[in-house]
Amino acid sequence: MANTTPKLEKRKDKNGELIVRNAPILIDFTFDGKRMWLSTGEHCDANKWDEKNDRVKASVTGSTEINEVIKAKCEEINKIYREAIIMGKQPTPSYIRGVLNADKSINKKSLFALFDEYIEGSKLSSSSATVKKLKTGRRHLQEFIHKYRFSVDFDTLDMPFFHKYVEYFQSHHKHLNATIAKNVKSLKTFLNWATKLGYNKNLMYKNFIVKDRAPEIITLTESEFWTIQDLDIKNDSLRQVRDVFCFCCLTSLRYSDVKNLKKSDINNDFIKIISIKTQSQVSIPLIPESKAILDRYSNTIFNAALPVLSNQKMNEHLKEIGKQAGLTRLITKVRFSGSRRIENVFPLHDLISTHMGRKTFITLMFRKGVESELIRAISNHKSIESFARYNNINDEHKASAMTVAFKKAV
Repeated sequence: MANTTPKLEKRKDKNGELIVRNAPILIDFTFDGKRMWLSTGEHCDANKWDEKNDRVKASVTGSTEINEVIKAKCEEINKIYREAIIMGKQPTPSYIRGVLNADKSINKKSLFALFDEYIEGSKLSSSSATVKKLKTGRRHLQEFIHKYRFSVDFDTLDMPFFHKYVEYFQSHHKHLNATIAKNVKSLKTFLNWATKLGYNKNLMYKNFIVKDRAPEIITLTESEFWTIQDLDIKNDSLRQVRDVFCFCCLTSLRYSDVKNLKKSDINNDFIKIISIKTQSQVSIPLIPESKAILDRYSNTIFNAALPVLSNQKMNEHLKEIGKQAGLTRLITKVRFSGSRRIENVFPLHDLISTHMGRKTFITLMFRKGVESELIRAISNHKSIESFARYNNINDEHKASAMTVAFKKAV
């Protein structure tokens, strides 16, 4: 059994007084009846050290970064011990110290080699969309190096790098803040992994922040949904796309889940699946309207519950359906590029996409007064923050309340 505990060094000065200023932070490592002390490279005053929790006090400036270094050092030591056991080696104090002090330049994996390793590992536990984002992030970083002739390694990921990286997205790809934020998040996800495993000691990346406002939640109103649902569509492909879209509006299913939905996933008027994105179990009741859509395709020889086209093709067809349905309500979209505000106005039919089905379900359920926990149980949102954005007060409710508030007493 191995155990790592961060502790402040209890050393006395030449006068026999305990050193309380800038004392080294050590790791007390006990294993197999042995004990050794290892340096973290960090220091702390005694009055700033939390003896109970073995960490720098949260009120101390820079405590988060220092505590992350300590945590990473503990994980690195435990990793060396575990790997020694796996390889059949005897993990002695000299062996562990030797691995820690080994020349890091020998057999050192590059940042990109580790990025590849992280992507490969992600394939086992993440959705294909997440893996695709990681691959895109790696490609951007590689392209950035070539364009800016910038040497990128863990030690060079500082604020000057970050500002240049943001400039690369703005100048060469004309990306808006929202897209840049997603790419930076992808890089930080990898760096969190590398830090946790002890490959990275530079925590400056935690300050890489791209400010952006949350995008507008654009959904159909109840009447717009029924207009599409009841639309007389002659074209078979458009009609099938309409059915799949309305099914998403009636069930909250994501595109990835409705595309993967099989007839065998439907039993006793319930959809029961493991969500592709969240990898958690979802149980969704079927109501008469959603069952009617499934019934239209129940006699096909395929196990797929619905005829789902590619996401791109569906989005193209949905815009045509929106035009046929006369969905011309104007929507203002506000985006930012750096500090520059970009405002565009679109008719609703230009903005319809497969994901709007899921958004419409959640918004209409809120407007009907359904309790949030019940909605979330169906929609399978993992993030409470992203789910809470749907629970806004609609304009009709605002207008009604204001009319009542200012109605003149008779």
